[in-house]
Amino acid sequence: MAPPTPMIRDEVSSLPAYNAGMHPEKLRRQLGLDRIVKLDSNESPFGPSPTAIAAVTAAASGFGRYPDRDESALRGLIAADLGVDPETLAFGDGSEDLIGILYRMVMRPGECAVTTVPSFGLHQIWAEVLGAHALLLPFEKDWRFPIEAIERALTDNPRVLILASPSNPVGAVMTEADVDRVLAACGPDTLLIFDEAYVEFVSPAARVDVLAKLRRRRAPWVVLRTFSKAYGLAGLRIGYGIAHDAGFVRDLYKVRAPFSVNAAAQAAAAAAYADGKHLDMVTSAIRKLRGELAAALQKRGLAVAPSEGNSLFFETGLDSRAVAAGLRERGVLVKPWLEPGYTSFVRVSIGTRRDNEAFLAALDAVLAAA
Repeated sequence: MAPPTPMIRDEVSSLPAYNAGMHPEKLRRQLGLDRIVKLDSNESPFGPSPTAIAAVTAAASGFGRYPDRDESALRGLIAADLGVDPETLAFGDGSEDLIGILYRMVMRPGECAVTTVPSFGLHQIWAEVLGAHALLLPFEKDWRFPIEAIERALTDNPRVLILASPSNPVGAVMTEADVDRVLAACGPDTLLIFDEAYVEFVSPAARVDVLAKLRRRRAPWVVLRTFSKAYGLAGLRIGYGIAHDAGFVRDLYKVRAPFSVNAAAQAAAAAAYADGKHLDMVTSAIRKLRGELAAALQKRGLAVAPSEGNSLFFETGLDSRAVAAGLRERGVLVKPWLEPGYTSFVRVSIGTRRDNEAFLAALDAVLAAA
């Protein structure tokens, strides 16, 4: 590790770099390939709703002005759909932007955020940025959430408990009993955050209405969702949260950059949210393709975690970086997992059937060479 840079806090210099993957155009130029199969960032292979694209075009003439700081049109649309007070909604530059804002709002140096492992890296990184720390609780061997360990951790009243369901990278979901136990154990001094970035992909039989349960709760909570995944707007960077209290959101907007959600993103998100037909097409296709790809990996003797998201997490038996490098040489991008204890795992996003077939062919070549 390079020595710390003068003036930069030690907590920042020691942070791990976020594993953001490679842009496909860069790899295409490097390899001289006409087509890159990009399955490393959990993006939608079907793209946004056509009405969202049209909405951006229609809004373009107003791009010389700052965007609506209050996201009024989008706020009203979502609030009416969810049956919540519009003032309890918060918007940000992607849901991970809101994670950082929430941590900065409530967390002090030395305090603790509790989450699962493996997990979305920013659940841990944002705590460390602030001089706090993260308690990482491993999933059970069958990829169930570690509910007993979470209950024990909550006896110490950590500042934040953040749980993603479906989880990233595993894809596991909390059961109704899991959610009930967490709510019963979580005290009022802990901010409870449910990260639901992938909730639209959950099979109807496995879905738990966490928001309905939280609305009966007096202690502080936030549910986070995004337009980057199922809605196909990753390039526009917009996510939102539903909070327990309008006053909490007013304070959040004091921490957030004043015009953090740009006008194009607001227009596209409102149109995408209203286009339920496109969303249903995307999520039903992903569920079908997810099952097909999981079966194909299992047929090759690879252990695959049960997933309700738009990706699969599987054991390669090899160094995941070497597997990802071999796939990259063949024009396929996946995410090697780098967290200790999981460095033989790879996360692959669900692509189109053509994408998935190209990934499997490349994987067969990599495994054969190994």
